[in-house]
Amino acid sequence: MNQILATNPEQPNQKPKKEKQQSTIRTSTPVDITRIAKIFAIILLVFGICIAATGTYAIYEAEETKGEPAMVNPIISIENIEGDDTTLLLTVTTNIGIDRVIYRWNDGKETTISGKGNSYLEQKIQIPTGSNILNITAIDTQNQESTHSKRYELNSKITLEATNNNKIRVTYEGDTEVAYMTYRWDDGEEQTVDIDAMKVDEEIEALSGRHTLTVVVVDINNKSETKVKETIGVPVPQVNVVLNDDKTKYVITATDATNLQEIIVTLDEDETKKYGQKISGKEFQVEIPLQEGSENLMKVEVINSDNQRAERKVMFKK
Repeated sequence: MNQILATNPEQPNQKPKKEKQQSTIRTSTPVDITRIAKIFAIILLVFGICIAATGTYAIYEAEETKGEPAMVNPIISIENIEGDDTTLLLTVTTNIGIDRVIYRWNDGKETTISGKGNSYLEQKIQIPTGSNILNITAIDTQNQESTHSKRYELNSKITLEATNNNKIRVTYEGDTEVAYMTYRWDDGEEQTVDIDAMKVDEEIEALSGRHTLTVVVVDINNKSETKVKETIGVPVPQVNVVLNDDKTKYVITATDATNLQEIIVTLDEDETKKYGQKISGKEFQVEIPLQEGSENLMKVEVINSDNQRAERKVMFKK
């Protein structure tokens, strides 16, 4: 009694089919799309506000600084003057305002020019003879400064020599007749001396202390030559010899602006009658008796503490 069990009498060899599971994928609805669009719009709005704020700040900052000049140091320029090999033209420019300009040759005395707050300054500078370095400093009203240094070479036929009588001797000889000569001490007033000759041989009274002498020689063709020299002038002692009231003695008076050091008296040009005496102070006086039957030739020399010497000769026959 065999029995065959079957669940599907029509297809006894087929396995039962599994039921299909329902899909979980959702389709976006119009409500969801609207929500995403709003979020994206909000992000764009915030980004736009940030960009606008940054641009506004930049414009404001530009307005704040508008009109203020850039902090640029003074500009120094040096040029040679056409037709004049002895003079330079110095110019200084700045958009801030010039306070002052200082220049000097080598390590010598400084010359200061006030800029008066102007944006442009111009100054002519004489080139000294020889090999010299010009040093320039320009300072603006904001205390910014620029510097410039350059070496210049210049030869001159003018000679300046100190004499033993406290003067400066000026000599010059060229190929063309000289019309006139000018000179000045430091930045003082210029003095003019007419020459009208082929040669110059003049003496200028020296000044005491350290000074700069500028001499310019101009020929009849208006061509000039310049010499600049620093001098140290030392006062020369003064000596005076007179007879006393009854004419029996020489009265010798010596004076000096600084200090006397020595007086030497020589009688009748005889070295055996030469007398020296150390002295001090700014004034000294002594009397020398006259000799009977003599020409009483006397030479008086006075030396000061700067080793400057003055001399006086007298003669009186008694």
